[in-house]
Amino acid sequence: MIEILLKNKKSFKAQAVSELSVTELDFHVMQFLDYSNADLKWLEQNYGLDFTIMKHYEDIEISSHFLENHTQAAFHFSIPYYNAEKRMIEEPLFIIITQTGLFLFTSANLDTYFNEMYPAKINSLQRIPELNGIFKFQFEFISDYFADITESLSRKVKALANEILIEKEFSSNVMDIITKYNFNNLLIKEALLETTRVLRLYIKSNWEEHAELRENVRAELNDLTVISDYIQFNFDRLDDLRENVSNKIDLEQNHIFKMLTVVTVCVSLPTFIAGVYGMNFEIMPELKYAYGYPIVLIAMICSAILPFIYFKRKKWL
Repeated sequence: MIEILLKNKKSFKAQAVSELSVTELDFHVMQFLDYSNADLKWLEQNYGLDFTIMKHYEDIEISSHFLENHTQAAFHFSIPYYNAEKRMIEEPLFIIITQTGLFLFTSANLDTYFNEMYPAKINSLQRIPELNGIFKFQFEFISDYFADITESLSRKVKALANEILIEKEFSSNVMDIITKYNFNNLLIKEALLETTRVLRLYIKSNWEEHAELRENVRAELNDLTVISDYIQFNFDRLDDLRENVSNKIDLEQNHIFKMLTVVTVCVSLPTFIAGVYGMNFEIMPELKYAYGYPIVLIAMICSAILPFIYFKRKKWL
């Protein structure tokens, strides 16, 4: 799927590059969803784009996230988002800016998520008159998105903290929930660090001298720094919750062990008495007593009750 925003503010979609005519395209943005090698080859032939960054984006080198030459500046951003199963995953987002226009490459799932979450903001893109304004919009959109997804996770962590620390209630799978939130927070943190590195490199790039967006990008970097502090706070709060839940589980286990100890003592003494008089020795004088049976029963009952009273006074129960 190809979505194109023309300079006259009109937009249209095409299913394949074979439907497009380069001579008739006067565009600001050309977005490729679930792009194929044939799409990249067509762009390379008609617009001279360099896709090196898209072939090595999983490498750790910074050149795999930002790469420029005299005709283009290419960016790779990792975008964490919630898929249809409400599980956070990350997808690559590639932006290539040239004098001709801006090219976007991403998956259809991520694009659908953006359109569902930010319909008004996506539509506002059509009202931007210049290419530099669209380029600026992309930076602002990514920064705002990280703020939104971090805020969303922070609300979930806060609600979980309220349930555990204030209401003092939590389900049996609360540790799994904490681990899930911690993993989501980690994905956001990693993606945010990559984005910060890319924007800092862009400020120093030759391409920035023509775009003149340095002050805008610096403002977005300041926002990302604040977001990073919130992410770290989420890590700290999740660690506190994990420790709190672990302590509560330990207390509950200690209480269970105490109960088992009380039950064991209360049962073992009557069992001991019954075992003694079940030995069947020939000479056992108590067996011939007229009141031997009730006496032993009373002794067994007392041996069960007295430990119970003792542990009750020790506040084990």
